[in-house]
Amino acid sequence: MSRLKRQKTWLPKGFVWRLSAINILFLTISIAISGWAVYHTACFLVEGMTSFSETRQKQFNATLFQYLWIFSLITITFGSVLHYYFVNKLIRPLRQLIDSTQQMKQGTFPKPLKPKNHDEVGELMIHFNEMVSQLQYNETERKKMIADISHELRTPLANLNGYLQALKNGVVVGNTELYDALLQESKRMTMMLEQLEQLKEWDHLREQSFIHKERCQIDKVTDQSVRMFDWSLKEARIPLKRSIEKQELYMNREGIHQVLSNLLDNAIQYYRDDDGRNPIQIEGKMMPNDMYRVSVTGPSDDISKEDEHRIFERFYRIDHSRNRATGGSGLGLAIAKEIVDQHHGKIGLERGGKHNSFWFELPVSLDRTIAGK
Repeated sequence: MSRLKRQKTWLPKGFVWRLSAINILFLTISIAISGWAVYHTACFLVEGMTSFSETRQKQFNATLFQYLWIFSLITITFGSVLHYYFVNKLIRPLRQLIDSTQQMKQGTFPKPLKPKNHDEVGELMIHFNEMVSQLQYNETERKKMIADISHELRTPLANLNGYLQALKNGVVVGNTELYDALLQESKRMTMMLEQLEQLKEWDHLREQSFIHKERCQIDKVTDQSVRMFDWSLKEARIPLKRSIEKQELYMNREGIHQVLSNLLDNAIQYYRDDDGRNPIQIEGKMMPNDMYRVSVTGPSDDISKEDEHRIFERFYRIDHSRNRATGGSGLGLAIAKEIVDQHHGKIGLERGGKHNSFWFELPVSLDRTIAGK
């Protein structure tokens, strides 16, 4: 990193000293001009009002000049000390900011600064604290994601390497079942990387001022999403019921299609009904708060309250071993939440014992969709 060339100057190096020197210079010039004007005015007035001798007039002028000089020096000295004290006090928060930024440069996060005033410097300290807090959160999430990705890829890669090495050495004999299992494991890793890429794209869109949206009929978007799972539902012998009220919404079509696909895929993977009589239900209706709710409900295992609060976190799984078997990556619901958040909507889970319902709400009003209120 190139350093800025320092220009030679007669001013002191420190900012407080530089500011004090400039102000003291102007203060001295101002007092000198004022003293000069007072001196000559007083001499002129005294000379015109009294009949002083030339000797006494010179004596008066010298005494007046002496007192003006003394008072000017006292005023300049006292004013300089007071100026330095108050400027140094005002600059103290900036020194704290400098110390904090130096800590960040060294790779450590500083403690929150405590602003004492509600002026511009205090506002700057508040924004600095918020920036540090956001950077800490981002760093924590980054480390967590790296650890999660490493954990998620380590096991399947180890399995693939082990089986491939065994096949190479002739320890095991390849068959259709083994090759299919290796293929599914490879597909699961590919799917997880694709979902990570989707999360990256939506994280990037979060920083943008807008995402592309258009007016769409939610019932048509829902039908399109359901048709993608016709074969999966038929193969798993899972009945499906739909009840979607027609409503035009301002949305990103591909994003909401992804949300519906993730929720429906989740419902199919964790469908638990021995008789196969209880259907997966997709319902769409208007809510009293000017929001449109879409819910996907189906029979499944009970979800605990702790899981309810964490189920939309990235890489979070209720049952790690079971989700690996079904191909889950722990990212589908996190992607759905990110997309719904970008639409200024809400997403959640309603636990119902053996029937759980995942839902999301989107604003109907165009103003609320744009403003995010």
